[in-house]
Amino acid sequence: MNFSKGFAVFCAVCLHFSAGLSALAQQWNLQLPLPVDDTRIADDFGKVIGLRNEEALRQLVYDTTVGLSLQSIAGSSAAILSGLTSVNISERCVNDTRQYFDDILARKLYALKMFDSIAKPPAGIFEGNFQWVGAPEECRGVDDGPGFKGKYCQTFFPLSKAVSPILGGLFYGVCAPDTCQPYEILEIFNRGLGLISMQSLQAVSVVCAEEDQELTTGAIVMLAIVGVLLFLMVAGTVYQLVIHFANRRRGEHVMPVTLQDDVREDDEIRTLIKSDPKKFVYRPGIVGQCLLAFSVLENGRKILDTRHAAGTLAAIHGIRVLSMWWVILGHSYAFPLGVLDNFNALATSVLKRFTFQAISNATFSVDTFFFLSGLLVTYLTLRELKEGRGVNWFIFYAHRFWRLTPMYMFVIFVSTYLVPYFGNGPYKTLIHVNEDPCVKYWWTNLLYINNLVPWPATTQCYGVAWYLANDMQFHIISPIIILLLYKLPPIGYGVLSFLLCGCLATRAGLGVHYDLTSMSYNPPYTNFVSSVYYYTKPWTRIATYIVGMFVGCLLVKTNCQVKMNKVINLLCWLAAWVIALAVLYGLYGTLHGVVLSRPVDIFYMTVCRVAWCVAIGWLTFACLTGNGGPINTILAWKAWIPISRLTYAAYLVHPMVLFIYLQYRDRLIHATDLEEIYMFISSLVITYCASFVVSLMTEAPMMKLERILLKKDNR
Repeated sequence: MNFSKGFAVFCAVCLHFSAGLSALAQQWNLQLPLPVDDTRIADDFGKVIGLRNEEALRQLVYDTTVGLSLQSIAGSSAAILSGLTSVNISERCVNDTRQYFDDILARKLYALKMFDSIAKPPAGIFEGNFQWVGAPEECRGVDDGPGFKGKYCQTFFPLSKAVSPILGGLFYGVCAPDTCQPYEILEIFNRGLGLISMQSLQAVSVVCAEEDQELTTGAIVMLAIVGVLLFLMVAGTVYQLVIHFANRRRGEHVMPVTLQDDVREDDEIRTLIKSDPKKFVYRPGIVGQCLLAFSVLENGRKILDTRHAAGTLAAIHGIRVLSMWWVILGHSYAFPLGVLDNFNALATSVLKRFTFQAISNATFSVDTFFFLSGLLVTYLTLRELKEGRGVNWFIFYAHRFWRLTPMYMFVIFVSTYLVPYFGNGPYKTLIHVNEDPCVKYWWTNLLYINNLVPWPATTQCYGVAWYLANDMQFHIISPIIILLLYKLPPIGYGVLSFLLCGCLATRAGLGVHYDLTSMSYNPPYTNFVSSVYYYTKPWTRIATYIVGMFVGCLLVKTNCQVKMNKVINLLCWLAAWVIALAVLYGLYGTLHGVVLSRPVDIFYMTVCRVAWCVAIGWLTFACLTGNGGPINTILAWKAWIPISRLTYAAYLVHPMVLFIYLQYRDRLIHATDLEEIYMFISSLVITYCASFVVSLMTEAPMMKLERILLKKDNR
């Protein structure tokens, strides 16, 4: 049986599964007694459903000469249900299913709704429509059945990757009585297939949406934590207002509670005392200061402040923000791939556009973040050492851990224990069918080894967190390199060069060993971005961090002041643009039949990320040394500063924003340019709004608590 005929029979069987469609199609005109209010509605539903499904069967069954007649399945419901109790199917499930079949023929409104909510063969199968959803909300809305409610489930039929590359099969939505368990629905469904000689086409699993999810212990704990944080935010804000107005009543028009930037606490107190020793100014103690750390007013003011602090590398704000937007853009396309009804069309047209290469290569945005991290840690630490201020290496590590971890863990646990309660669409059923890896492996994220443990970290807790693990691992070893750069520069540069070359050699070796490819489509190779041995491991990603350290050294050495000949400056800019464009668009031809030789393929995989960071390195160096021209003006725009402060929160929060949106969707997405634009812009706005709230709850208070507990000055 060929593919199209197989699908035809399968679609026909699906239509008959829970409804006895053949009898239904033959008996729409039966005048059975129904309540007066329901008769007209049932007749209207019957006409629409009968027309749609009978015509679909005529097209799919008769016109494809499969030989399946409606009359031959007229008694299929009895045959499907007979003897089921002998295979561990409960008697109640059998009776309720039989009642459901009978009520369809009797045109009971609840039964028609359940039947109508079952997935029907859609258009666009050859465009990749392999998730036949049906109408989940309509099914779940049935609560007036004779002793049962509607229960929405998805059955899964495995297909070859060539047919269904993303899902690996076909998902088919069904509506059954809620008294049936998933394994019972699977048995009934497959028995119906077997009755028409389709034993070779069998569903292998059924996943049903949970109607009323009980709160788990983890969910209760997280709700309590969120409640405590919200209480502290309210209490801290009220406390600040009380102090403010109390001091104003004593003639103080300036809040003495909050320290100004670049002013030491002792100096401020001394100034206040000298100015008027008779005035009483209330200053909170340690407990009060800790409470004020949660003040929404003060933390919001700090986040939204657009002033450049002294010595700020201004252009980095713009680079950071645009890179984060690039990450969200890439994920706005990638995350919904499993719920598209036209993936094949997307792969054969949109993905092969020249302009789309900048989106499909959005993974280079992460390399920009590695570069910036290496640059900043080197520049700031070397500057401290060269200016004669010692570095407390315990604080160096403790500050980094305290800076990242509280919000990191908060987001992970919210995602693990609270996000599953948002939405009830068909996609939610798919993404939560297995236990969240964070339940078992959250501690690997706490230790920043989630990209390595459990080896080879095929399934990680919170997928985007692999970057944080790498970044922390690089941060841990950076003091050794920085001290060598400060005390023994030749050796320091030698170590940087050795690590850079070692990383490139490792990338080349792993590419050969695991038969990886840089091309999008080139079986039997695996794309290097999807390889767990290649993409998330520190020994394949540290090269871009090293490039950042090199640039950080140059900035310290030149004190961010370089006078450059205009011609040389222009040539460097041209070279940077050529390198960046070659990296982003160099593989465009491979999408249209150009086959790279294996050495060229391995070469691209090996150097593409370092090459990208060389281009970004020049852009950063030029802008920070006064050679950026209008580009520096754009990147150093003050409006970037508040958005830049939310970058870390946005990186953590944006996957939750996308997943929650997808969990609420009741239908598949038909990917078009306009649809994706709307998804990206809405995801961007909602992400930053949510990031602002999360930052107020966790990041900003934790930073102030660190300052209070360690008695650090604002410098």
